[in-house]
Amino acid sequence: MHPRTLLTGVLLLLTLSTYGKSPSFRQLEEKVYRSNNALKYKESQALLLPLLQREDLSADDKYQAAVLLSYTYKRVYDYQATLQFLETARQFAQQTPKKEAYLAMIQGQEAFVYFDIHQYRKADSVMRILVKTDFRYIDLENKSKLVMQQGYLLFLDRKYPAAEATYDKAIGWMQTADPCDLPMIYVKKMQLYAAMNRMDLLKNALRQSEQSADSCGIIKYRIYAHEELLTIYKSRNDITGIAETSRIVDSLNGLYARAEQVAALHTQKETLLLSDKDRQVKREQRNGTYLIGGLVAALLVVLGLLAGLVLYRRRQRAMELEFAQMKAELERYLALNKAVAPATKSFLKKSAFSVLSDRQRDILALMAAGLSNKAIADKLFISENTVKYHIKNVYMLLEIKDRKDLLLNLGE
Repeated sequence: MHPRTLLTGVLLLLTLSTYGKSPSFRQLEEKVYRSNNALKYKESQALLLPLLQREDLSADDKYQAAVLLSYTYKRVYDYQATLQFLETARQFAQQTPKKEAYLAMIQGQEAFVYFDIHQYRKADSVMRILVKTDFRYIDLENKSKLVMQQGYLLFLDRKYPAAEATYDKAIGWMQTADPCDLPMIYVKKMQLYAAMNRMDLLKNALRQSEQSADSCGIIKYRIYAHEELLTIYKSRNDITGIAETSRIVDSLNGLYARAEQVAALHTQKETLLLSDKDRQVKREQRNGTYLIGGLVAALLVVLGLLAGLVLYRRRQRAMELEFAQMKAELERYLALNKAVAPATKSFLKKSAFSVLSDRQRDILALMAAGLSNKAIADKLFISENTVKYHIKNVYMLLEIKDRKDLLLNLGE
């Protein structure tokens, strides 16, 4: 999963807090934030959807609920639903005294969405509107993220000096607003320096990204930086760099999976195993049964790892079921409330393949050739988890259900 996809969504919580809400809505916002962080997205949906139907709530309150719904759907990468609820929020914002501020916040979030799905020109069009107002109503953190996106568009147009200056401006603001998000800008500078063939500056940007990520304890930013470095090495056909960076990416993905999915279990398991090992060593010293003690300790480690794997897989299945239920609930809601659906609902269907990144196209070609996820991972020197992540995004961007559906569409 891409770091900027998750972290730019925090705009909603930060900007909403800038403008007054009733105590009940502040509590609701905190509850939704906690539920989303705990991956309980269905709970957030169940809290928020009914609010849009209540006649006793003000347009301001309904605006807040629609914005929180867009944030929730962005967390599960449902960008179409995200845009739909931002449009719903826009309709309610038009009826409030804070219309200008709310509309600016909606435009900022739309720019982030279009950028994440590689609709760069749409993102630029929205950002130009915000630039004309000097990013009025946008806080410093999100202002720096929007300026970073401007720098990336300059990079795509090969205006490298202008892109570097724009990135530096974004870095200056981000250092003041939220230093933990600095890696996302440094990675963009890595791409820039690779295009400029300045590997010395690239490595310096990588070091700065790692320092920021480590100081904040954000493993995902380290993964993001090294995956970009891997892409750069592949474009340069640097075999040594590919091998070393692939090893680092796989190692970081393993660390992240353990930290995110089985952190509590892992800590408890290690505590129990260390305690048991200490007692067993003492027993071995008394009776000399070192071999038997070693076998018992090894068995405990295997059982502990198996238990962790079983819990991890159960949680994954539960999340998949929850996302499917959320989608069904959203479709029922939209069927009953046609006004919610914006004119942008089919934007992903146009020139579908053009929205895919180079990495996604590589994976799509290998899927079409019939390779398994593991074979694709071996072919591209990445982990199988990374392959699954890209495949999920390919399905979302092309609006297909599974591999069979993909092959049928490719055949047509």
